Amino acid sequence: MLVFRTSLLVRSGVALMVSLLVWAATAPMAQAQNPFAPVRKVNDRIITNFDIEQRISFLTLLNAGAADLREEALLLLTQEAVQRDQARRLNLRVDSDEIAEGIAEFASRANLSADDFIAALAEGGVERETIVAFVEAGLLWRKVVAQRFPQLVQVSAGDVERARDIAAILGRERVMISEIFLPTDPQFAEPVAQIIEMIESATTIAEFSDIAREFSLAGSRDQGGMLPDWVAMENLPSQIRGPLSAASPGQIIGPIDMAPEAFAYFQLRAKDSSRDIPPDRVRLTYSRLALPNADSASTAAQLEAIRRDALTCAELAPFARGLPEGALQEREALVNDIPRTEALELARLDRYGISTSLVEGGQRIVLMLCARQLQFDEEPSDDQVRNIVFDRRLSDLAELRLQELIADADIQDF
Repeated sequence: MLVFRTSLLVRSGVALMVSLLVWAATAPMAQAQNPFAPVRKVNDRIITNFDIEQRISFLTLLNAGAADLREEALLLLTQEAVQRDQARRLNLRVDSDEIAEGIAEFASRANLSADDFIAALAEGGVERETIVAFVEAGLLWRKVVAQRFPQLVQVSAGDVERARDIAAILGRERVMISEIFLPTDPQFAEPVAQIIEMIESATTIAEFSDIAREFSLAGSRDQGGMLPDWVAMENLPSQIRGPLSAASPGQIIGPIDMAPEAFAYFQLRAKDSSRDIPPDRVRLTYSRLALPNADSASTAAQLEAIRRDALTCAELAPFARGLPEGALQEREALVNDIPRTEALELARLDRYGISTSLVEGGQRIVLMLCARQLQFDEEPSDDQVRNIVFDRRLSDLAELRLQELIADADIQDF
């Protein structure tokens, strides 16, 4: 696979062909008096005005969308110069057949044959040599990467597990929230009504935080109700997710029933959106341990031992000895099918993270997240996930090395 910048990917053959025809009809003539005058020297390689104008035309036809096409063209040509130098140092070459295959691969992204692709670019003033040079540099760099870097990349079984978690938690809508939990017990109805009035009158994050610190039942009360980390929106129960999705930063939502023993108010502090994964496709596996005497000294000591010694879900088992049957449960369910209070706690956890905030019926509830996975129509195998992780790490390593080569290059502008 060629190493191409994302901005150069062709979206469709039709869109590309339309762009080519429009460009062919409207492209202005180059104004430079000497198109072959040098603009930059990269080690021993010269980049000319002609090279830059050709690359600008190429980028324009590919709908590159860069803010400054000339700067983008010069950057790409500089990268390719150091890529070629590195390939030369390693005595790596590509032949004409490899270049032809590379051009065909690139053209296929626009659903065009190599000949049609070259002809369409020629209509826009891009010479065949420009395409050849572009593809050749990519092929040479691919050989450099294949020879020098794979042995530096290792992917463990834990990396595969984390990759599955990441597929279900990254790149989507995330929120930072604060919370206030209040009791549903009728005996507290009068003071709770007064607290609700205070909450609904709050206009700032600081005011909401002060109320949480004084009145909230949640474990976050000491932090003013503020959850310190981003929470992925689809990890939240639907009763919370819907209102938060429509809320603006600073807005308070609630009351929301968090049965069996509380209801809650939430304040949105910040929102970050990149993509949307349906919550009915996120499956959680978790352990649930119910400890008696929620606030006793013995339970506090046991919680401390759990945090210290239980590093995986399997290691919770010793802490269930002597407890009633069913005190320790292994559960697996989609986010929407998990009790709301538990789903909210689990939304904050990474794999093998522990929550001890919940109290139900006088019992302290310990939750440990064992796995969070995105459900695919066809689940990828561990080998497929391992290959994806390997390719990403290899690409990152190659990009880092490329930037180091550019930093070390002898670059002179004219």
